[in-house]
Amino acid sequence: MKSLYLLPIAAFIFFASACSKTNENQPAVVLPTGNFTGQFLKIHLNPTTSKYDTSKAVLQLTMSQSTGFAVTGDTTTLHAGSYGSYAANAYYIQFVDQTYNAAKPGTKYHLQGVYNYLYNGTQLVMYVNYSDTLSLQYNFTKSN
Repeated sequence: MKSLYLLPIAAFIFFASACSKTNENQPAVVLPTGNFTGQFLKIHLNPTTSKYDTSKAVLQLTMSQSTGFAVTGDTTTLHAGSYGSYAANAYYIQFVDQTYNAAKPGTKYHLQGVYNYLYNGTQLVMYVNYSDTLSLQYNFTKSN
């Protein structure tokens, strides 16, 4: 009869030990750092025509884990020049733009918030989708 009481405890220990093992097959996360050049794309679904409008700007992005990020390049109309800090895991990258003011949103886009990203050591692609009507995409190539 005592063994019936030990069965749930033994099962708990077994499953807890199985869940605590690390998976050696996890891919190594390569965090983006360095200088990048590429294109910013704003893809917007026009509700009147039901067609996608695309606007582009050529940008430079500098990323350093110790000093943060800076956006320069064609920042005259579509995208703002900016700087701040960032953090990333294997799937998402978050930017905190120190020039962005949520109380006074401007007409230009800022590299601000959480983005999905893919980075292979050379190509850096970041994107965020807002419902079905707006997508912001950054397609960069490492320049050094």
